[in-house]
Amino acid sequence: MSASPHPWRAVWRRAGRRALWGLLLATGIVLPLVGRAAWEGRRELELAAEASELRDVDAQIEHLGRAARWRVPGFGHDEAAVDALMELGAAAEARGDAGSQRALAAYREVRRALLGTRGLFVPQRERFHEANERIAVLMAAQEERFGTDVGGRGDPYAYHLELLEEVPGPKPGRALFAALAFVAWLAAAGGFLVRGLDERGHLRPAPAVRWGGAAVVLLVAWMVALRYAG
Repeated sequence: MSASPHPWRAVWRRAGRRALWGLLLATGIVLPLVGRAAWEGRRELELAAEASELRDVDAQIEHLGRAARWRVPGFGHDEAAVDALMELGAAAEARGDAGSQRALAAYREVRRALLGTRGLFVPQRERFHEANERIAVLMAAQEERFGTDVGGRGDPYAYHLELLEEVPGPKPGRALFAALAFVAWLAAAGGFLVRGLDERGHLRPAPAVRWGGAAVVLLVAWMVALRYAG
């Protein structure tokens, strides 16, 4: 029986089938998650609207914050929630000292929501800066009323803004490098098992050295990256 003149076609067909099954599996996992996040986000916006009709501003802020946390790119409910919180904050701030605490609550909810949904970077970065600036203004006004200077610099606004602008957590570039190093280490370890060992479990010297050495180097790189990611 003669071999197929184009064996690579069979290989590509098998790879294509596996890729299709992988895509279907990923879609089956991701779609329900996206659907729930979108539904929950819209529902929280509706609850915020109901709270607004009842003039329960505290509940409105709470529901808007939840809606902002159910962030799904392309659906827009999170952006609408952040915009509404900023408007609430501005309206409360316009009332002067009487509304300063409510304004702080709205702006802080924006900041928490954006930090809570960040990936490598904070979403809606301009809104993040704007919320930080308004919080710093209100905090500085409070210090002026109480006659305090927590930062000891003579400029409470600059002190609070500097603290607010610092994003907690690991540095994005270093965290990305650590994640890529981990994925590459998994691939190298898999390559060692597949290429570095024969069907009886014996080492194939050259492939074993290549894949094993790569796995060791990448493991060390991942561990170092984790150490300095923060």
